[in-house]
Amino acid sequence: MPTLSYAKDFQGVADVFLRDPGRYAPLLQFIESVMAGESDLTKAEREMIAAYVSKLNGCDFCLGAHKWTLAALDIDLKTIEAVEAGPDAEGVEERLRPLLHFAGRLTRNPEAVGQADVDALLAAGWSEQAVEDTINVASLFNYVNRLVDAFGIEGNESYFKQVGRALATQGYEPLIRSALKKAS
Repeated sequence: MPTLSYAKDFQGVADVFLRDPGRYAPLLQFIESVMAGESDLTKAEREMIAAYVSKLNGCDFCLGAHKWTLAALDIDLKTIEAVEAGPDAEGVEERLRPLLHFAGRLTRNPEAVGQADVDALLAAGWSEQAVEDTINVASLFNYVNRLVDAFGIEGNESYFKQVGRALATQGYEPLIRSALKKAS
C-alpha cells in the first residue's frame, strides 16, 4: 500500500525517480555506475548481490526485478534460487560465497564489519576494487529496498520480466535520459 497520496499509481521505482528527476538523476547515474559500469565483478555477480541483499531485507519488488534481470543475463533458475537461499546453498559458486557472506553481514550487522572481513575477501582472491564494488552494491540496495518499501511499491511478475530484460540489455541509461530530459 502506498504511503504517500501521489504514489498510489506507482508501478515501480522508476516512477519515484521520474517524479522528482532533479533529485534522483544523480542517484540514477550512481546506480548505473555501480550496477553496469566498469568493475572487477561481472554484471551478473553484482545482480546476485543485489538480489541477495533484497531478499535479506524482505524487499519483494527489488528481489523480483533482479531475479528477472539475472534470468535475462542467462543465469539459470537453479543458480538464481540458490543465491536467494543464501551463500552456502548448493548451486552458489564457491567463488561468490565470500562476497555474499560479506554483503549479508554488511546488511544485517554493518557495525560488526571490520578489517577481518575485508582480509577474508582478499585472501579468497578478490581485489580491493571488487570489495569496494560489493560494498557499493550492498549499500545501494539497502537504500533502494527501503525507498521501494516506504513508497509501497509492489510490482508483479510481468513487470519484473519487463524490467529485468531492460536492465540486462540497457542498464539504467534510458531512465537516466528520461530523468535528465524531464529535469531540464
